[in-house]
Amino acid sequence: IEQPITTPVEATITQMQINGKGFFRNFKDLGALGIWGGLYRSLPTALAGAMPKAVVHYGFLNTWINFYTENGDIRSATKPQSAMIGFSTGASEVLFTTPVNFVKFRMQRPEWGYTRLFDACTTIYRTEGIFAFWKGVEAVFMRNSICMLGMVYGYKEIEERLPAEMPARHFSAGAVGGIVGSFISYPFEMLRAAKMHNRDFMTEMVSQGPKRLFNGWLPGALRLLVTS
Repeated sequence: IEQPITTPVEATITQMQINGKGFFRNFKDLGALGIWGGLYRSLPTALAGAMPKAVVHYGFLNTWINFYTENGDIRSATKPQSAMIGFSTGASEVLFTTPVNFVKFRMQRPEWGYTRLFDACTTIYRTEGIFAFWKGVEAVFMRNSICMLGMVYGYKEIEERLPAEMPARHFSAGAVGGIVGSFISYPFEMLRAAKMHNRDFMTEMVSQGPKRLFNGWLPGALRLLVTS
């Protein structure tokens, strides 16, 4: 359900991370390539990977909830337990989800010239080797762990401070948690983008200051609200 909504936004954010331009400029440029040639270029890959990624993510999430809490209910978890649940979930899923995300991120950029999912996979394997599908895995490890820690811990922190009778209490807490998690982990998101697209992280991003390093964070945070 979320993929058709988030795919154009995510594709635009990927372009922002690499070229440093604004959201609307990149959205317009991708739109000029056509629906399937630009904005929705990665949708088949995203749809193909959505179910396996969800199985892995929620499988690990439930595993760690049961590990850290006595009754297997995340709502009863303490703040330290919530933080560890988030961190452990983000760290555990990295090896399984990185190849799917890698191909999706490559497909989001028309500059790579891949025509279809199969073409992307075979070309990457032939020109960069099998381990290319795990490029940036260390950055993804840090990004996922920190982001999930912020999301789950932030949710717990905000939820406790909201009135119990407040409408959309859980939604509001989840939204804030998503924003917190995305912000504190975003430098690693940029490192992931640099490594997956064969760019120099220090030269092209860090050296240009915080504005460049956090380019794409705001639309990314808004996209994460949908997921949260």
